[in-house]
Amino acid sequence: LEKIMKLAGEKRSITNDHVQKLLRVSDATATRYLSALVRQGRLKQLGVRASTRYEPTLGSIPAV
Repeated sequence: LEKIMKLAGEKRSITNDHVQKLLRVSDATATRYLSALVRQGRLKQLGVRASTRYEPTLGSIPAV
């Protein structure tokens, strides 16, 4: 999950496809990981279905 957060911080916005490629996991697994981060309040979901994107919430990415 930390790899996902790092990518989200770098790109400012990520998709399920980004997570699949980053971690080499299935669509369903990427969805579960993203959903867990949304439930934890670390990501916010924007859009629905094919246009769904995820952005880090304020304070969820440490300052570099």
